[in-house]
Amino acid sequence: MKAYISPDMQEKIDFYRSMRRPEAIPFFNFPAIPPSQRLTYIPLGYENFEVLFDLFKADDNRFVNPEFKDKERIGIYVVGLKEFAKYSPKRGAHDWILYHEEVPVGILHLYDFSKEKHGGKHQKCTIGFAIAKPYRRLGFGAEAIAQGINYIFSNFESVNCIMAYTYLDNEASIGILTKLGFLPNTSDYSHHSRYAFFEKFRQILSE
Repeated sequence: MKAYISPDMQEKIDFYRSMRRPEAIPFFNFPAIPPSQRLTYIPLGYENFEVLFDLFKADDNRFVNPEFKDKERIGIYVVGLKEFAKYSPKRGAHDWILYHEEVPVGILHLYDFSKEKHGGKHQKCTIGFAIAKPYRRLGFGAEAIAQGINYIFSNFESVNCIMAYTYLDNEASIGILTKLGFLPNTSDYSHHSRYAFFEKFRQILSE
């Protein structure tokens, strides 16, 4: 698929590249995610972000990020992933489009990777997902999150905790996170009025 670059996207690309040293290299490398039972994982980029727009442009679910319903905003989002997050020591991120039998069904987000130690606390990152309306309640969200957990703990030794959050009344997402072993974070986000926050720590096996 030919990459679509709008004028606003190109302006953002030029800005980020002008601020970056020519010899700069990414702080985080994101190897391929292997296929899971029913899903394959294709990196989100300039050549395929319109797939994301087609998935969510007419979705009436209020939990879907409004950004995904606007092609230009998705394009700017992808520019941020490719030109900023890729080179950030504090905001490392990568997204994958989820495919089932060569049909796109949703997206997996991994973000907030940081080289910092967060004041001596456990190093963390954040995971998220969205599944398109025709493919909800088929287990794809849980499968993608489970694969994302294994991927993070297998490839990023410094990450000891994975964060996730969703709307307080998003029972489907809360159910998926709880099923996969995420626990409510009540120490850092106990009084948030909009979102429920969860965390899952790396299991350290005793010798």
